[in-house]
Amino acid sequence: MKKRRLGQKGFTLGELVVIIAIVFAIVVLLEPFARDIRARSERVECANNIRELGKALYLYAKEHQGKFPGTLEILYKEKYLGDVRFVDCPATKHVGTPEEPEYSYKGELSVNDPSQGILLRDGEGSHRNGANMLLVDGEILWQAEARSGAGR
Repeated sequence: MKKRRLGQKGFTLGELVVIIAIVFAIVVLLEPFARDIRARSERVECANNIRELGKALYLYAKEHQGKFPGTLEILYKEKYLGDVRFVDCPATKHVGTPEEPEYSYKGELSVNDPSQGILLRDGEGSHRNGANMLLVDGEILWQAEARSGAGR
């Protein structure tokens, strides 16, 4: 290895290779954590969308004798919602629209019968390990998917 002369600046090729290898190793080690953080932020954003859709659904129901609309598209047509981003789940590649929302909605239920269960939930395959859902009573939950015993 060559010794540097006094006053010479910069790195040798060997030092640059070592630094690049270290940076590459750090990136490879941190990538799973970045992927997990991204998935969690998408999950939270979908839950916020469901919360906003739920507010609009309850406003609609309040003005229609406690009955929810038949489709989510009605919320846009009757101006209960103005932002189309609320029907798009960021966890999917498809872009949801009021005509084709990315959330599963069980329409034509009533506020007066909370035993009906799930009013709104993430679309199938939106998240790897579960789904956000809005119950008829207004509660928002995360339901983890049951893991099968296959492969044990």
